[in-house]
Amino acid sequence: MDKTILANYEVAKKIYARYGVDTDKVLAEFAQIPVSLQCWAGDDVKGFEGLGPVASENVVTGSYPYIARNGGELRSDIDEAFRFSPLKHKVNLHSMYAEYHHPRNDLTIEDFREWVDWAKAKGYGLDFNTSFFTHPMMKNGMSCACLDQTTRDYWIKAGLDSRKISVAIGKELGQKCYNNFWFPDGMKDQPANRRLYRELLEDSLNRMFQVPYSEEESRYAADMLEGKWFGISTEAFVVGSHEFYIGYAAKHNVGVTLDMGHFRPSEDVSDKISAIYPFVNGMMLHVSRGIHWDSDHVVIEDDALTNMMLELKRGNYYGKVAIGLDYFDASISRVYGWVIGLRAAAKAILYSLLEPTALLQEDEKKGDFGARLLYMEDFHNLPYNAVWDYLLAQKGIVSGPAMEQALKEYEKTVQMKRI
Repeated sequence: MDKTILANYEVAKKIYARYGVDTDKVLAEFAQIPVSLQCWAGDDVKGFEGLGPVASENVVTGSYPYIARNGGELRSDIDEAFRFSPLKHKVNLHSMYAEYHHPRNDLTIEDFREWVDWAKAKGYGLDFNTSFFTHPMMKNGMSCACLDQTTRDYWIKAGLDSRKISVAIGKELGQKCYNNFWFPDGMKDQPANRRLYRELLEDSLNRMFQVPYSEEESRYAADMLEGKWFGISTEAFVVGSHEFYIGYAAKHNVGVTLDMGHFRPSEDVSDKISAIYPFVNGMMLHVSRGIHWDSDHVVIEDDALTNMMLELKRGNYYGKVAIGLDYFDASISRVYGWVIGLRAAAKAILYSLLEPTALLQEDEKKGDFGARLLYMEDFHNLPYNAVWDYLLAQKGIVSGPAMEQALKEYEKTVQMKRI
């Protein structure tokens, strides 16, 4: 290890010790916190089904070349991104990334065998999502809230299959697989009967969740419902709103996913965790960066991300709330986008774990809010970057020009050959 990095870490260790923080213990805790990488950023949410010109409910902007065209290329790109991340890694799969071309409502774990075997060999975890979008069985942008019974039945079967797949994945990999449900169903302009569509979605969910997981199955899988404020082509009405899913989850013992890009820009998503978590069966975060709307910008280490991770630390939610990334940007290298987001999430998690939270909470209990704010500001100057550098050095992970050079070499020797 570089002597300067080690010397800086030893100094940082002593400084943090003055505040009651053991940096070695923090690094051990950091190593146990998994973050799930969104596979769909590697090919601009296209999948491997080869369905032809099908309307998509996702908008991905940009035309940077060297897109992953199959599972092998996508897994290679993910492996490359993970080389520069010190996190405990999982990969979040959408059902449209099945590799054996069965209908989307007739999938089993064997359709994801390459993914499962790869994850097992690499020591990764997997999470799952049914892709309720970009498919001929979507009707007027609707799936499980569609007026057409045949359409609803198709997607209900897909949702039921996803629950079985998630349990099977969890059992094979020996860790919980979070099974996320996001439906794009909605309308561009004002609906004449909001209640009807929400009743249809409720009925579809009831059918999908009619049989709860057994006690053993719940060790390996958990269902999450992901709401949204609005989207492109659903500006006026989203059937699966946040309020709808929170109410449904609380009533039916299901979990919820909070996507940081799915709320109004003025909302503090970190504030919602403690308000919702006690009343639902589990929670997952989709870490994103919305600018003005759900624009899915690459995650960077900004205030929103830092505050989110601080909330997880201060509320003792690490290990209880699952963390996944969710963004895509085709205007830059997709591998760059993954690396930037993974490292930003890792830095924010590390920063939160290093915070001398006990001092803040003690002052708060005393009603000494001035001292609380004094410490909050003072903590910004603690040498967490020295701990970050030490963490990377421990794992042999490069930064700066060496990282850029390695990524450009991968692009030149691997990705450029895809054209």
